[in-house]
Amino acid sequence: MDKKTTCITFAHHKGGTGKTTSCINVSGYLVKAGKKVLIVDLDPQGNATSGLGIDKNNVESSMYDIMTGDTGMRSIILETEAGIHLAPATIDLVGAESEMYGRQDRASVLRNILGEVRGYYDYIMIDTPPGSGLFTINGVVASDYVIVTLDAGIFALEGLETLDIMFDDIRENVNVNVSVKMALLTNCIKPSIFSRVVRKVDPVKEIKVEARKIFEKAFSIPHSVEIYEAHRKGLPISHYAPRCKAGLAYQKIAEEVMGV
Repeated sequence: MDKKTTCITFAHHKGGTGKTTSCINVSGYLVKAGKKVLIVDLDPQGNATSGLGIDKNNVESSMYDIMTGDTGMRSIILETEAGIHLAPATIDLVGAESEMYGRQDRASVLRNILGEVRGYYDYIMIDTPPGSGLFTINGVVASDYVIVTLDAGIFALEGLETLDIMFDDIRENVNVNVSVKMALLTNCIKPSIFSRVVRKVDPVKEIKVEARKIFEKAFSIPHSVEIYEAHRKGLPISHYAPRCKAGLAYQKIAEEVMGV
């Protein structure tokens, strides 16, 4: 097949910001819209793999084999219950990073590998680990643009400046154009009536205002028990509780992605 493939990386130097959750859930709505989607799990924790219902203990070939050059991309791809294709990760991936440092093309290993399957998928979604290491750099270099996920906590604003520095470093050191399209504020809790009455600061609004100074667009996803339940079932929210508030938020983001 000969499709125009858009490659999107989910990134943040911190853990717990909802990268994997957002990657899976946006992908789910893209699939429901009739798009062919591949998730590349580039995190040794393998949360995208388990989050899509795949038992990591039963994975024979994974992104470790890809990043070390032992096999081709097509040979490891799995089809999940939700219809999302997956390039799985296991803890073995930790060992690949040290092997990659000796390569001249270490920043573009993933970009070169994805050439094998570009044209088959409408979207390739890359889930990266926390930090600014080689896997994150590979994800950013391979992508057409980056989606940043932010928690709605007190340190989110400090993280924005660090992210800006990280992307600038990649631009300068790897000489690539890093396009950061949008920020997603995850797990947002609506202020109580009391807070609104006494006019206390709404952290979600404050973070979105600051995020829009850096990113083209910013979206918020409400806290949702259904997200947790969907993960336990190995499904994206689109296939578990599509009409819940968080589901509708992710659907809107997927529609934005398709409009880019």
